Amino acid sequence: MTTRYEYKVIKSSTKWFGMAADRRATEAYLNHLAQEGWELDQATINWSGSTDLILRRSR
Repeated sequence: MTTRYEYKVIKSSTKWFGMAADRRATEAYLNHLAQEGWELDQATINWSGSTDLILRRSR
């Protein structure tokens, strides 16, 4: 049986929830998503220097 996933893309930016981003804020947000079952599938660095985090979880 094949596992089916749903995906979520998080675009890193200089702001998270209207506040300047720092490592602790990013870690807290990712830990919150992990508690909801999301796990990192891959990270991509865009030509602009921003990073997209692609998360997935089983359906």
